[in-house]
Amino acid sequence: MVATLPRSLYLETTNRCDSKCQTCIRTFRSLEPPADLTLEQVKAITEQFSVLERVVLHGIGEPLLNREIFEIVAYLKTRAATVLFNSDAISLTAPRARRLIQSGLDEYRVSLDAATRQTYRRLRGVDQFDRVVANVRRLVQLERGRSRSAPRVSLWFTASRANLDELLAFVRLAADLGVDEVYVQRLVFNGLGLATAENALHGRLQRQEQDVLDQAQELARGLGVALRASGLTTPLASLKGEMSSPRPWAGCQRPWTLSYVTANGHVLPCCISPWVARDYQALILGNALAEPFADIWNGERYRRFRIDFESESPPDPCRGCGLLWSI
Repeated sequence: MVATLPRSLYLETTNRCDSKCQTCIRTFRSLEPPADLTLEQVKAITEQFSVLERVVLHGIGEPLLNREIFEIVAYLKTRAATVLFNSDAISLTAPRARRLIQSGLDEYRVSLDAATRQTYRRLRGVDQFDRVVANVRRLVQLERGRSRSAPRVSLWFTASRANLDELLAFVRLAADLGVDEVYVQRLVFNGLGLATAENALHGRLQRQEQDVLDQAQELARGLGVALRASGLTTPLASLKGEMSSPRPWAGCQRPWTLSYVTANGHVLPCCISPWVARDYQALILGNALAEPFADIWNGERYRRFRIDFESESPPDPCRGCGLLWSI
């Protein structure tokens, strides 16, 4: 049976980064050679899709390091309804902030993870907290000065035992910056750096940690900040989790609804998979720079992945999804 091409596409516009996050696999392992997707490569890939509803431009890398990122966004806005990416905002200079607004980007998600310089340096591996805060403040002010509402700016907080005590201050920081959305996401752990089971909160919340989440929700409400979790749920529901399901990956629809292309063109089943796969080479389902995407999507490797996904023995990266990290 031929599967219809997905309407959601993740394009890793670069795998280079200017952070050294202690929870990121890139800090500890090089999965692929350094590369950037060019505008022409993005066009060659996306022109094969008759419909694209959502294109996400992040992966293992910082999108702003791609010199053509603004041209890529502007082009994709002629093809896709929604274009967004996560960023560390370190290189978001004033000229780049203006170009970001002009590009038509719909969402700009700032991965910050901390409310203090000390915790930021420990988690993100670089001493750039003050610079990032100043960059985000300027972006919001530029948008307001132009009476623009796009890109929608949000702050992202990967919750762990190393930083949960700063969540309330993080919400206050968002309000101070004029950012009205804060997202809390689970830690994807693989045993490297601070990405450990001991540091993770999912399914391991203690009473005082639940209290912090409740307090943060109440504080956010009072400050007019929306406090959400990735996966369209609340931070408490996301982190509390459900540990009893024998097939926790089963609720995922990603093998049929989206695909992820790395900066070298390799096609992977989703953006979580490279963080947790034990055999990265076996994870690759094709190369979008060398093969028609439809041939990859309906090829033997993708079909086998979907068959295994629906079995009692899921593919390598799916074995803990929904239980160990997220769905």
